Amino acid sequence: MIYIKKWTDYYEDFFPIEPNQYEFFSAMGDEFTAPAKFLSVECGPALLTEQLQDKFDITLTDSFAEFVNIVNTRQSTKENPAHIFNLNPADIARYLGKNFFNVITCLCYRIIFMKDHTLIKKFLFDSKMLLSDGGYLVLDIVNFSKYDFSETKIELPPKKTDRATLYSSVIKNSDSVQYKLFQHVVTASGKLIDEVKDEPICPIGMETIRSYAKEVKYSSCEFYNDYKGTPYTPDSDKIICVLKK
Repeated sequence: MIYIKKWTDYYEDFFPIEPNQYEFFSAMGDEFTAPAKFLSVECGPALLTEQLQDKFDITLTDSFAEFVNIVNTRQSTKENPAHIFNLNPADIARYLGKNFFNVITCLCYRIIFMKDHTLIKKFLFDSKMLLSDGGYLVLDIVNFSKYDFSETKIELPPKKTDRATLYSSVIKNSDSVQYKLFQHVVTASGKLIDEVKDEPICPIGMETIRSYAKEVKYSSCEFYNDYKGTPYTPDSDKIICVLKK
């Protein structure tokens, strides 16, 4: 999500392993013949999958080379390291095995950086090709339905940690229906890092995911507020999307 080298130090603070997240995916993996095969697309520093790899076979991809380098360094000391590739999400079906993975994830709302609806639909289609029968695609997205997109600018909730705060806003291009992300970090010492500007995004919502899942012919599509499996409610800040092949 954050494509600036100096920001990688803060990424794990802003996007830590969430409550119940390990248990959620561990239970999902246990549905399959051991070891279940996981693919994390746009994996970032791969904090969650680093814990899951004690039980499961893990493949990691990220389009940002800096994250791939971080993960490679961490995995170099592992007895059974994950398989790591510097891949754009649009290319996963070209290089990875069909009907091979039991669980595919794209978390930390990285899916919105796939730029447009066509690429997101392609990602859902390609993921279904890579999934085994009964396999799952899990996405987490911002609950954009909470916001008024008739407004030119939308402020997203800040992510606050002990070391820094991440501020994010989405601005709509007045000439066309295009959206761009603006972000800056303010450190605990008051230092301002203002580097993500005009980053094109596709603020996709739950109903669009549901529509694409039906079009691509996933067998089911469920939505939750959190990794405890709380059913989706409109006031939730994020949505966990679970698509089953």
